[in-house]
Amino acid sequence: MSSTWQRFRPDRNGRAEQNGYGVETAVGETRAPRLRPRTPDPADLPAGTRGGRSPAGLLRPLPLAGAALVLLALVGYWTVYSATTKRTPVVVAARNLPAGTVLDANDLRTAELAGDSATMATLLPNQELAGVLGRELSAAVAAGAPLSRASVASAGSRTAAFTLVVPALHALAGALQPGDRVTVIATYGTGNGGARTRVVARSLRVETVGRPPQGLDRASATIPVTVALPDPSSASALALANSEAKLDLLRDGDKTAAAPIPPASSQENP
Repeated sequence: MSSTWQRFRPDRNGRAEQNGYGVETAVGETRAPRLRPRTPDPADLPAGTRGGRSPAGLLRPLPLAGAALVLLALVGYWTVYSATTKRTPVVVAARNLPAGTVLDANDLRTAELAGDSATMATLLPNQELAGVLGRELSAAVAAGAPLSRASVASAGSRTAAFTLVVPALHALAGALQPGDRVTVIATYGTGNGGARTRVVARSLRVETVGRPPQGLDRASATIPVTVALPDPSSASALALANSEAKLDLLRDGDKTAAAPIPPASSQENP
């Protein structure tokens, strides 16, 4: 056949036959074929344009700004995460410590806490534990709570103190020790038969306990007991009791220090 466009006979159904170059729509008529573009082979593309955007597109201002913002957000998140999860060893109370406690090794332990730098700076770090032994608490600290620097009195500070003269048998019969907490009970009027007993002071820390003089009957011996006075205004009541009353010391327990102790009195029998 000499021509590119060829005509064919209709088939049995009257439809035009098709070849590779044209479509016979009717006898004697043809139309141009529809062309479909060929998908380019990636191997034929120029280097740097295969698989998506070119490097030049990524270097435009908008993509660069977005990448920088994402990087800054990641850095900020990591900084906050590190600050809030980093744990630092600090000094905590091993038991309930009332104000005025002279700290010893049994009162304290260490624990690791996490917090922001401003909060952690107010707490006592583990490295300073030995330096606070023998010092006094200026504020109460609950068991398990961290010790703040402000709760520990400075090394040179001193608390007011008062010395009581107590019968040895009325001071726990020799079992009283420095560091104990005691309640001072005074009994007035023992000589006239109308005795009155009341509490003079509570939860005083014992600083020193004297020994009875040698050669005296144990039942009549008295000993000096020095107690710390967080509130110096109680000194006048203690001085009167020391002079006019018979004193008894009640050692406070962990759960009975705040238990009520009502006054008592006795009337002379007729």
